[in-house]
Amino acid sequence: MLTVILSISAIICYIALAVTYKPQVKYKNGMLFAVTLPPHAMEHEEIHRIQARFNKQFKKASLWMVISFVPFLLLYYLMTYQFIYFFVWISVFCIVLVIPFRRAFRDTLALKRENEWFVGTKRVIQSDLRVALLKNQQSASLWLFFIPFTIAIGTMLWAIAEDIEFIGMAFVGLIVTSLFLLISLLMRGSKGKVYSENSEVNVALNQARRREISYLWIYMAIVENIHVIFIYLLLLNDNADMNGVWITMLVLFTVIPIGLIYYTYRNIGTLEQEVLAQDGKVIYSDDDEYWANGFTYHNPNDRSILVPKRIGMGETINTATVVGKLTMWGTVGLTAVLIIGVSFMLIRSELTSPVLTVTADYNVQIDYPMYSFDFNIADIEEITLVDEVPSGLKSNGESTNQYARGHFKLKEIGKTRLYIFKNNPPYIRVKLDDVYIFYNEKDPVLTKELFEQLLKL
Repeated sequence: MLTVILSISAIICYIALAVTYKPQVKYKNGMLFAVTLPPHAMEHEEIHRIQARFNKQFKKASLWMVISFVPFLLLYYLMTYQFIYFFVWISVFCIVLVIPFRRAFRDTLALKRENEWFVGTKRVIQSDLRVALLKNQQSASLWLFFIPFTIAIGTMLWAIAEDIEFIGMAFVGLIVTSLFLLISLLMRGSKGKVYSENSEVNVALNQARRREISYLWIYMAIVENIHVIFIYLLLLNDNADMNGVWITMLVLFTVIPIGLIYYTYRNIGTLEQEVLAQDGKVIYSDDDEYWANGFTYHNPNDRSILVPKRIGMGETINTATVVGKLTMWGTVGLTAVLIIGVSFMLIRSELTSPVLTVTADYNVQIDYPMYSFDFNIADIEEITLVDEVPSGLKSNGESTNQYARGHFKLKEIGKTRLYIFKNNPPYIRVKLDDVYIFYNEKDPVLTKELFEQLLKL
């Protein structure tokens, strides 16, 4: 299952990058490879060479990344190393597939400077957008975030009443809603865009853009909180036959946010085209020098934290601002910590096995990082040796093709702690008052010896 999920993730990443960068080879909205150019520049022979080189390099990079994905598939039975390889591969993939565009951007920008193909007014000062920077009454009221916050808090209270073990999962909804509220606040004060010589057109389009985006983040917060509820219901589900239904709903609510983003920015783009077509006073501001590599915005003279992207959909940060720098480097640092941390835990799990011991005071201790557990022999209600472990879901633990360790919820028996090597019977099953425990050694003979030892206590 993990192989399928990660493979689908890789395909989605490729589609996203291809849809973002491949169209830049065509001259559109006065730009080629995110560089503003006059129409006559497209007749230049070197421009055609840059376009041809980009197409060739993009295809070559795509082919090499497909070939390099093969080892990931071959590591199917070594899930830990497969996971780490995927982390490394996806990081290299995102860098390699962008290189052809970055080179095309630099070459096009150098050619533009060489031929002095400047468009419009260089370093446009947006004095005509002062009205648009005022509080926009047409934007969605921030009070509407009360809806997703209510859903998030309700889910948390439900988790506390139903199963405190899942409170962390329920808390995700509150974190996501708070994050979307912060993003919405930042985007309300984002940089205005100059579309036309007509100030009223600029104000109207910027107002419309902010309004669409303000509602987008509210819808996203509501959808993601419903997504959290479905995840929670899947974890609580005791009917294995319903797992397919819940998983289908989870996939659906993963796709919906992507659809919302696409729909919103498509509406914005359509509105811009319609209004500007009627206005007839379209202008292009020549600020290429602030767009490093064509997609990173760095303008010390602009206090806006978020600005519309030159390529693709959405906004990007101004890395010249303090908040922009903290966001960029914080994201890089957090990503590195997560990758290194997860890789460390996976390798540790691969090299460390649970150890069951009985102390002098008849306490049974199962030692394993993060999921250690102990109980008294007198608390055992039933102990048996079984050949199968019921199917179920992980609530907090580790599960690979080879082992399962931590907290699980199994069909028919409910809360369970697993410390097992999969497909390696027999298993020692211990029933306590409120939880079951399954344990085995890698060597079946040792498992049977340990079972006999526990029976004698």
